Amino acid sequence: MKLDKAISEVQDAEADLAKELRRVSERHAAEHDIHHLGLTLARQCADHVERLAPFAERYGASGREVADSPGLLDTLRHASARLAGRSEMVGMLLLRDLRNLYLGALEAEIAWTILGQAAQAARDRDLLQTVGECHEAAETRGKWLRTRIKVTAPQVLVSG
Repeated sequence: MKLDKAISEVQDAEADLAKELRRVSERHAAEHDIHHLGLTLARQCADHVERLAPFAERYGASGREVADSPGLLDTLRHASARLAGRSEMVGMLLLRDLRNLYLGALEAEIAWTILGQAAQAARDRDLLQTVGECHEAAETRGKWLRTRIKVTAPQVLVSG
């Protein structure tokens, strides 16, 4: 069985997404929904990694932890975001960041799909239940990001 690889893929995707969500939420602190929901979703990603830890141990995958505390660079990003406000350049940066987050969210979501299929084949009910719950949350993240892109794109590209 190679469930360890599938578990590691999910943990890596979730940890990377958590890091990126924190970075973007601090960079765009003036956009309150991006800032607050970004931090909430980053904590959700960290929780997903933690929920997989027992299965990682069971199947021999190397565990992954997600750093949750903001570093000095995050603090500087937050301060500069407050100063920059909502300039035209910030709008383009936001759109690019949302697109990158969406791609990261899709990567995590498909990793959950793969792990779910593997858990089903292995008949591991506990893993399958965890995957089902986390996969649903991953799909919701993607939907929110896609919706936020749809709202942001015309504001940035047309309304200017």
